[in-house]
Amino acid sequence: MSASEEELIGHSYTRARKHPLVIGKLPGAGRLPGGPYTITQVMTMVISFGLLIMTRDLWAHFGAMNFILMVLIPWGLAWVLRYARLDGRDPARAVRSLLIYSSTPAQGRLAGKPQRVARPRLATATCTVRVRSAERPAPAAAPAKPSPAPAAVTKRQARPAPVPTAAATGRAQPKTGLQALLASLDEQ
Repeated sequence: MSASEEELIGHSYTRARKHPLVIGKLPGAGRLPGGPYTITQVMTMVISFGLLIMTRDLWAHFGAMNFILMVLIPWGLAWVLRYARLDGRDPARAVRSLLIYSSTPAQGRLAGKPQRVARPRLATATCTVRVRSAERPAPAAAPAKPSPAPAAVTKRQARPAPVPTAAATGRAQPKTGLQALLASLDEQ
């Protein structure tokens, strides 16, 4: 077989084949009771035991039962965590994923650095309108080049009929915004 004809093989490991890292035996002490324990369970037992010792003045009013509570509560929390699953993962990994997701920049990363998108700015423009008043004469048109005389006489085209004004029709013509502006400037 040549390199282009080589068969590619992909492997997919299902959830059943993914084993979590566990603590099942202690050196010299043998198997742990109720074990094996995941790292999440061990951390839960240690943290909850520490919190119970620090808050002993609040809850330790049961005599000999205090010792049993200090053992059963951490072990019970670890046992609950063994069966608790969030999105197919143990709760510590789900919380870690949530913290990573919430700490990533909204625009993502580019070459390992947070990507920053420039803030959009409003576009600004200026428009100048010059109004020619009746007092100023219109600029003279450039003189036209003399054209050769026509060989034959041509007929003149008829002029279009004038548009009736408001005074002639007896009703007001609608004005556009520009016409209204020009009319108000002429009145001043």
